[in-house]
Amino acid sequence: MYRIFEICYTRNTPMKLRLILLSAAIIATLPLPSRTQSPMYSIDPYRDEPFVFERYDTTTTMKADGTGDVVQHVIVRVQSDGVARQFSVLNLSYASANSTATMEFVRVHKPDGSTINTPVNEAMEMPAEVTREAPMYSDLKEKHLPVRSLASGDRLEYQFHTVLTKAQAPGQFWGAEHFLVQGGVVLEQSLTLAVPEKTYVQVWSPNHKTTPVRRDGMQVWTWTSSQIKASARDENGKMTAAEVKDPDEDADGRKLPSVAWTTFRSWAEVGDWYRSLAEQRLQPTASVRAKADELTKNAKTPQEQAEALYRFVATQIRYISLSFGVGRFQPHTPDEVLDHGYGDCKDKDTLLESLLRSKGMTTAPVLIGAGIAPVTEVPSPSVFNHAITTVELPDAAGKPEQVWLDSTAEVAPFRVLMPIIRDQQALVIPDKAPASLERTPANPPYTYHEEFVAVGTLDSDGLMKSHMVLTARSDSELDLRIMMQRLSPAQWDDAMQYLSGAMGFGGKVSGTDMRQADASAPVKITYDYSREKYAGWENKQSLPLFPVVELTLVSEEKAPEHDIDLGAPRTVEAHSTITLPAGYRAELPDAVHVSREFATYDKTYRLVDGKVIADRKLVVKVHKLPRDRWKDYLAFQKATLVNDGEPYLRLIPPDHLTINNEGAKSASTAPAKDAMPSADPSNPSDARQQLAEIAAMLQRRDIGGARSRLEALRKSSPDAPYVLGMLGLVKASDGDLDAAARDIEAEMKAHPDDDPSMVLGLAQEYSNKQRYSDAEALLGKYGGSNARVQQMRVFIYNKQGDYTHALGVLRDLQARQPEDRAVASQVASTLYELHRNEEAAMAAKKAMDGSDDPDVINNNVYVLSETKIDLPFAETQSRRSVELLEKMTASQVLEEANTKAFAASANLTASWDTLGYILLLEGKPKEAAPYLRAAWFSQENIIVGNHLAQTFEALDRNADALWMYRLSRQTEHAGDAKQDYAEVAAAIARLEKNGVKAASGESFPTSMQDFRSYHVKNSAGAEGGGTVRLQLNADGVAAAMLVSGDAKLRPLLDETKSLRLPGAEPAGSPARILRDAVVYCGKKSATCDFVLMLNSGIAVEGAAE
Repeated sequence: MYRIFEICYTRNTPMKLRLILLSAAIIATLPLPSRTQSPMYSIDPYRDEPFVFERYDTTTTMKADGTGDVVQHVIVRVQSDGVARQFSVLNLSYASANSTATMEFVRVHKPDGSTINTPVNEAMEMPAEVTREAPMYSDLKEKHLPVRSLASGDRLEYQFHTVLTKAQAPGQFWGAEHFLVQGGVVLEQSLTLAVPEKTYVQVWSPNHKTTPVRRDGMQVWTWTSSQIKASARDENGKMTAAEVKDPDEDADGRKLPSVAWTTFRSWAEVGDWYRSLAEQRLQPTASVRAKADELTKNAKTPQEQAEALYRFVATQIRYISLSFGVGRFQPHTPDEVLDHGYGDCKDKDTLLESLLRSKGMTTAPVLIGAGIAPVTEVPSPSVFNHAITTVELPDAAGKPEQVWLDSTAEVAPFRVLMPIIRDQQALVIPDKAPASLERTPANPPYTYHEEFVAVGTLDSDGLMKSHMVLTARSDSELDLRIMMQRLSPAQWDDAMQYLSGAMGFGGKVSGTDMRQADASAPVKITYDYSREKYAGWENKQSLPLFPVVELTLVSEEKAPEHDIDLGAPRTVEAHSTITLPAGYRAELPDAVHVSREFATYDKTYRLVDGKVIADRKLVVKVHKLPRDRWKDYLAFQKATLVNDGEPYLRLIPPDHLTINNEGAKSASTAPAKDAMPSADPSNPSDARQQLAEIAAMLQRRDIGGARSRLEALRKSSPDAPYVLGMLGLVKASDGDLDAAARDIEAEMKAHPDDDPSMVLGLAQEYSNKQRYSDAEALLGKYGGSNARVQQMRVFIYNKQGDYTHALGVLRDLQARQPEDRAVASQVASTLYELHRNEEAAMAAKKAMDGSDDPDVINNNVYVLSETKIDLPFAETQSRRSVELLEKMTASQVLEEANTKAFAASANLTASWDTLGYILLLEGKPKEAAPYLRAAWFSQENIIVGNHLAQTFEALDRNADALWMYRLSRQTEHAGDAKQDYAEVAAAIARLEKNGVKAASGESFPTSMQDFRSYHVKNSAGAEGGGTVRLQLNADGVAAAMLVSGDAKLRPLLDETKSLRLPGAEPAGSPARILRDAVVYCGKKSATCDFVLMLNSGIAVEGAAE
């Protein structure tokens, strides 16, 4: 989830310096006005800066008693109207209880050399803004002085003088400063510290070495710094401050002091000082005891008492956000805080400790730096800007346990510290022991968990309606509680609309419920969400209802400057269920599973009963990862595919009847989806959007609808790219190839940069009609060096048996794509077709050398088997391919299956055939038979049938061989495999001549339809037909799901698991093969027909009925 609010702690830095830094942060991105430059100005390297600090000098002079003064002298060059407005009123803040402040002079130096002084007696003194809502802090004052005649091009010079009239700690002083490094140009900055030479003081400035000098009884240190790297103007004309590495940062990017000093000798001394201010006020008064008794009357244990008291101080005492040390260090009394109902951090700590002590508990105040890196070598209050609480409570075993509480967080659950103060060094100040630095807990007291659950329905017009439930027990919970604390119920929908947009949803929010029945339970928000034309509906696409993933991202270009902050260890889950329109199916994206010792990321998609169920889970195991491991983290980041965005689900409408044979080398006649120009789905009249929709129509073979849409678009946008070419594809589908050629050639002439999909589509149609010369001419004229076009040329040559020309094209492709193993594999196969066996074997070995891709291995091993060269090597590699694919398919889940999963099954059966054939060639027919039998079961073609029949012959099972030879000749496209067809015909003739009778009986069906057909018991009395997706294992059917058809067919799924499918897989194989089947139950029939489909896959499932 997105951060909504951040708790802001101000640094213990001079107020004017904070204002200047704030101004720099704001104006660094202001567009600069154009102006006429003088010759001198034009050569100024900082002429485009909004401002330039020419000098920034701070002189601190301290006395032994802890009093002193601070003089700040600044000269700033004002170079934009925005900066002039920022500095038009100077502001000086101070605490009147222990200091006075004077504006000594304010001058504006004009470009013509004149100077305009602003009378400092015109400064207006007034209480600080905080006193308007918290009068208890009336000692905080501000002086405001409007600057006379300040404009862009001027130089502003001013000097402020703050006198410390009363020591914060008698005989002690301390301080810290950070040089201006980021946010603008500083030509010269100096810091001077002067202390009496006989006074002990520890000075710390490891990155800024200097040597003190003695002058007039004082030790004087002077440090200087500058930042002279100019800003840059972006393409929008805005100035962006230069990226400068700040030397004074820790590994987490927190600021360290450039210079720090202290007269305290130890942290125990610092604790003694604060104890002297606070301890007396921590003692319970009568009113505090009475309040504690009232708040804990229903609490039964010390834990319950402490939680009740914490809840009161956290939520009922308003927090005034003043840094520790601003104003005064001594807290107000508990009675004052109770009476006023508000307090700063030390006030809330004092009240909470007093309440806890009234119930007999042991407490201690804690000083801590929120966002400040502690400097343990310098015991000083300057590294603290916040105060929290510790209390001892009995643990589960009854032993005292130190519990940390921060009541300023207001909405934070009991014992939960804000992230900014976790795992930090803090000064714990017990009442009867020396103060010491201790580390706050690194993790919250319970496991963090976030969950987002969306259940939606997508209708046939693309309208998404969903109910969302957001639950958070995490740092996001703190942000949500702060947000909800400030909202009325009438604002809930507006707030959730904003948050929904931040989570990546663009639709409308309604019915938001932010009521929290139990303040100690996780935050739970429910709301309704709707959006018309959800996600990519116009292109028949959709997305799961996932919020943006909460994952730290690092740059691929360079290592981060700091350790990688992954946030608190947590589990973040998102669950999306979308009911598709009636009859729709979906092509699912691949599952993602990434595991590292620092985080895991899992995402799965399932299609169940017409619902797409998507689940995502991120587990962050560590808070931070060292910056030197950024490449490990970058590899994790890439593996999650988060950078690529959420992949679309491809929706398959009920009228989708295209049946493609997965893995076939064919080109679609519709333009590729990613080739079409993108458009805003909210503007359906846009020509690009209409073309995308028409392309989807062509993909699902809605030729008539595509034609009418294209003709209308041709009239309204006659010059739009792709229109004429797509009309040509429609004509090609109708068989009018000459008209199609004219349209596509006109398209390519008018728009030569178009994607070549239309040329490929027409070439495919020419090939289908055996007009090969026309296809070659078309590809040669418009293809250029495009790899897809060159592959189509190879396809055309292969269809003609012209392997010499195919090899030439492949050699050219290989020269341009030397790392492409697919092209290298094609070269090896083509060399075999040319009977150049030695070269083919060498090319095959080279193509698969070092590859772990089972498809690459199998394709090249098959070439080796055909050449019959180095069969032992081929067997070893083939077993490796089988092992990889068996492992891959074994981990697949039936409901998660997509085209890639079906392809893995097809590739495994092909690898079984390859391995079986190699074993047969090596004279191992008994070992070969199980692999070839399994390959034949799922990949019924004449090549596999020929191999299996030869194996039967080698085993002297001639009757089985003849049966298999005859059956294989019935397979689809058997005649296309000319060599195998001829071998099968010859084998049949030979066996029949020798008097062999083919095997017969129930186990030896004589037709392919009978071979694939089974019967299942219709115990539920189902009627009608549907499509069933199966997952097969060595024992039969491991799992089944109904893809289409009436829900009454679902009881048949259990019956299918009783089917015995001998030989479907080799014995002992862990594989799970995907197959599709059709089922049909006649009216009142006792059994149902169950027929394995010839081809399996997402594309054919919708057409099975």
